[in-house]
Amino acid sequence: MEFEKELLKGYIDIILISIVKEKPMYGYEIAKKVRDISGGAFDLKEATLYMALKRLEKQGVVEAFWGGEHEASGGGRRKYYRLLAAGEDRLRGSRQGWTIFRNFMDSLLGRE
Repeated sequence: MEFEKELLKGYIDIILISIVKEKPMYGYEIAKKVRDISGGAFDLKEATLYMALKRLEKQGVVEAFWGGEHEASGGGRRKYYRLLAAGEDRLRGSRQGWTIFRNFMDSLLGRE
């Protein structure tokens, strides 16, 4: 089953926050993780990913930094993103909100 793109639009920020909570990651790595976790149903476009990361950076939720050179990528530097304390706070709040929303939707649609 493919995810509804419109449904996921409102959750891109929290998806990214949840992923970079594990460890600092660079853009392609984040996109691959989203694809892997969703079983390929959600393919985050590059423009969407970087716009969201820039927005989160401006909000003080994530911090971008340049990593060292990588031989596997031809020696180029990668821009990594890590979660800040404000991101941890947002994640906690989102978990509470998600629980309420999930319970509401389960009561409307029924659990299977």
